[in-house]
Amino acid sequence: MIIATKLHIPRSRSTLVARPRLSRRLHEGLDRTLTLITAPAGYGKTTLLGEWVMTLDNPVAWVSLDHGDNDRMRFWTHTLAALKQAYPSFDQQNVLRHAAEDPSGESLIAALVNGLHRIPQTTVLVWDDFHHIEEASILKGVAYLLERMPSHVHLYLASRNDPSLPLSKLRAENRLIGLDASDLRFVPDETTEFFAKCGGLQLSDEDAAAVQKKTEGWAAAMRLAVLSLHEHADPASLICKLTGTERDISDYFFEEVFARQSETMQHFLLYTSILDRMTGELCQAVTGIAESHAYLQQLDKGNLFLAALDERREWYRYHHLFRQFLTAQLKMREPKKWKTCHMAAGTWLEHNGYAHEAVDHYLKAAGHEQALSLIEQLSQGLMDKEWTTLSTWLNEIPDTLLFTRPMMLLTKLAAQYMSGHVEAATDGYWRTLRRLDEDPSSLPPPAVEILRAGLAFLAAFRTFLDRDFEDAVQFSKAYVEKHAEGDLFIGFGSDRDGYHPVLDIYVSDDSLLLAEQVLTPLLSIWSGTRNQYFVAHLYIDLGKMQYERNRLVDAEKVMRQAYEIGRMHDHRSLATIAALWLARIAAVQGDEKTSNQILRESAQLTSKTANSRLSGKIASFRAMLGRMQREEKPVRQWLRKSGLRSSDEIPVSMIKEYGLLAAILAEQGKTEEAAALTERLLQLSIKAGRQSDRIRLLVHKSRILSLQGKIPDSMDVLEEALALARPEGYIRTFVDEGAPLGQLLDQYIRLRQNQHYRPAHKVPLSYVKRLRRLIPQADGKAGIPHAGTPVALTAREQSVLRLMETGMSNKEIALKLNVSLATVKTHINNIYGKLQTKNRLQALERARTLQLF
Repeated sequence: MIIATKLHIPRSRSTLVARPRLSRRLHEGLDRTLTLITAPAGYGKTTLLGEWVMTLDNPVAWVSLDHGDNDRMRFWTHTLAALKQAYPSFDQQNVLRHAAEDPSGESLIAALVNGLHRIPQTTVLVWDDFHHIEEASILKGVAYLLERMPSHVHLYLASRNDPSLPLSKLRAENRLIGLDASDLRFVPDETTEFFAKCGGLQLSDEDAAAVQKKTEGWAAAMRLAVLSLHEHADPASLICKLTGTERDISDYFFEEVFARQSETMQHFLLYTSILDRMTGELCQAVTGIAESHAYLQQLDKGNLFLAALDERREWYRYHHLFRQFLTAQLKMREPKKWKTCHMAAGTWLEHNGYAHEAVDHYLKAAGHEQALSLIEQLSQGLMDKEWTTLSTWLNEIPDTLLFTRPMMLLTKLAAQYMSGHVEAATDGYWRTLRRLDEDPSSLPPPAVEILRAGLAFLAAFRTFLDRDFEDAVQFSKAYVEKHAEGDLFIGFGSDRDGYHPVLDIYVSDDSLLLAEQVLTPLLSIWSGTRNQYFVAHLYIDLGKMQYERNRLVDAEKVMRQAYEIGRMHDHRSLATIAALWLARIAAVQGDEKTSNQILRESAQLTSKTANSRLSGKIASFRAMLGRMQREEKPVRQWLRKSGLRSSDEIPVSMIKEYGLLAAILAEQGKTEEAAALTERLLQLSIKAGRQSDRIRLLVHKSRILSLQGKIPDSMDVLEEALALARPEGYIRTFVDEGAPLGQLLDQYIRLRQNQHYRPAHKVPLSYVKRLRRLIPQADGKAGIPHAGTPVALTAREQSVLRLMETGMSNKEIALKLNVSLATVKTHINNIYGKLQTKNRLQALERARTLQLF
């Protein structure tokens, strides 16, 4: 849920002192990556930034942070929303989808970097009150972002202390500008101007120096001094008030300002101090004062430490120091009112659609029953993204209460694990198990049964997520034995279209042999349960394994079962993924009509839901299929619409898409660019442990090296791919590359038959020859030329071919050669005929294979 007021840039109603020396420093930050403003509360960090950004020509993305933003998804979701609000061209949804596809969070940051690269203007992002952020995964993501920040993007942080970021490195690289309390302190000239504008008091140079010395240039102290001045005050009375040292004066001034208010206003201030943000109706619910909205307006006009959080001035918050003073007074004067106010706030917020904030207030008031009832309602949605928030809330609920609602206790353990608190989840798991073993009668039998079954489910879920698939089989068996329906946690963590990142982990990506061992037992265990979503994922996984082994009939059968489950349950994500595999199976079997029909139906389904993730999968699949079939149009369309670049940060969730980009670049003759991208992808696939991606990328690398004329290196890399693939029985990864790879395999077979060649890897030639037999000879046609076969192109046809390779259009070629467009088309058609190809992409590929350049 986006809280709009967090994206509002604070603006002051009062006349402010111009501080050009600080504005210049902030402007210098437009030549740096990070500008860091660190100072204690009351030094005017927010005011300074808020006024400065108003002087910029470009819009600014602003996020006001609080402790609740330690949830990784909440932090980044608000950041993305701020960027979208300031820069409408920013593709917020494309970045967000990577959060679901890669729970580690790294893909989201990589996609964010790519999205920032595509904003065509100077970009400023402000994180205010960054000292609230303590979550290690967020700080790690920010460090990743700073390391890869585009040069036109500038980050501004306001914090009470130095954040745990690589600041020393940024300083050494001259990418950081820092302002601290010594910079923010008012100098005598600014002090004089401040009291003249805000207090109507003219200070001499001597008086200004005295005030500045007493307050240490602390903005909050001077503002309090102005508010405490009586009518007709003079500089002498002001300086007399400034007794004490450093911030001791703040309590004195706060008390004096507070004491001047009416009794009703004092109660209003005390009771509303428990609110993080407030509006008139909420204040009325907490205070019981009908004129609450008028009281807020009075405070706003009087500039009494109140900040507006929106343009319409409906939502406000107190200055941190003032609120700190008020809450201390409330606890001291009316300690019982603390709980009453929080409960009243929680009730109003819950009934008015602010459930997240309501939970926070219930918990502060120790209203655990009310909080837990609301968390139960929110938990399904929070499991999609905000695991940390869910874990934080449930950690506040006593276990004695959670045991009475066993599903919420199990949810707490799942949330702890998913938010990275693995040790806490493990401790909670064993603690629960011990209690069940030692004192099972303390709970009703149904609760005991649910807890035992749920613990087995969580163990199965955890081992599956940790890719310990063999243990996942054993724990799954234990779960279903305890709970035959298997309906605990169905669909938890799924988005509205059914996508579930936890279940979208495929054994076949790691090992075909392991997939063969564990998928059948898992299907046998789960098929009889009500958790058909998981069953469908298992069918897809089994189908992928069968497809790779070239068992196309078996693959089609199980993919069809997954597809039917997806359609039956209106699970668009499952239905689309299974449909794309069915289309691929039909295509490689030569049934293009069925393949195209499946694609059309899938595209229609996703267009109705406007699901960018699924429509993106369909588009990349069309491009992949177009490349396999040497069809240029879908490849060209995907390249244009996807916006992928070889220089992008690569999200782990998009290894396949960027692998496709690298292969296409190579076939366009951009082999250096393709080689660099493929190498980056290879390292990423090794780090992620994705065996199938690694083998495919090695095959692509071998082809690129061949196109570069580096035949020995190409053969070495091909042999490495074959050595990894053979024990697992990979087939389609090679066969789907078609005739160009067939020619590489021919070269490899000839090399192996050379008696002087000593292979680095023991790859049986029988396996290589089997792969070669399965690859049609150049699109399955006889008589198509191979390397070494002479092709008689005329001199003009050779010139046209070379210009085609540079990427020129037909019209540009005609202008270059000073001939008509019709003549160029005739030459191109002749080239197609001699090379026996259908289009430009095929012709260029064939020409490279025949070494015509």
